[in-house]
Amino acid sequence: RPYVFRACFLDPFQGPVVAKFVTDEFGFTKAAVLYDVASDYPKGLAEFFKSAWEEIHGAGSVVAFETFTTKDRDFSAQLTKIKDSDAEFLFTPQYYDEVPLIAKQAHELGLTIPIVGSDSWGSAELMPLCGDDCVGYFFSTHYAAAGAKGATKEFIDRYTEKYGYVPDDVAALTWDTALIVQKAIQDCGNLTGDLATDRRCIRDALAKIKDFEGITGKMTFTEEGDPIKCAVIVRINKDHEFEFYKSACP
Repeated sequence: RPYVFRACFLDPFQGPVVAKFVTDEFGFTKAAVLYDVASDYPKGLAEFFKSAWEEIHGAGSVVAFETFTTKDRDFSAQLTKIKDSDAEFLFTPQYYDEVPLIAKQAHELGLTIPIVGSDSWGSAELMPLCGDDCVGYFFSTHYAAAGAKGATKEFIDRYTEKYGYVPDDVAALTWDTALIVQKAIQDCGNLTGDLATDRRCIRDALAKIKDFEGITGKMTFTEEGDPIKCAVIVRINKDHEFEFYKSACP
């Protein structure tokens, strides 16, 4: 797919990022995973995480690998197994409307281990649903809004003024995508008006972009059109904000 480029990192990168972060930050050796087996995104990311975790800590170090099916809302059976597994933390790469249910039910069962997530947590709708049940948790994502500076803060302020809420990572990635395409068009110079020629020029200009400074970080494209960039580890603070914690780079 020579004409396909993306601004977001891939899950084969994100899974190992989470595994390394938890290992380095907490020193844990036993993980639990809870994911939707019927949804491609969480299923794939859960498997990438499991592979990366076991590469670091050995076979069997994922002591619970629990699944559910899309639209399930009762996770008590899976969480009970996780509680009994002696896991030191739970990784759940689920969406913003499922994470609050998982966190709340975990607490109701007395499961107090940290819960760690992925970029699917990064919606502005997560905290109104999750509230204090998610405070203190970490997740990997593309950018952090709280404490942003420079061009990132300017983007956040303009977006918030227009739409009434803080932009999530999808909005930030969309903005970066527009700016990357704009740069490629500018780098082409004067377009000819011939569709095939201009498409090729823009495609080649995209491929040549190096160290593009975006809202979601600095990026350079591989030959496959995927970005080489850092992930961001976010901590949810007591004010229910997504706060930058550290960068995780390839």
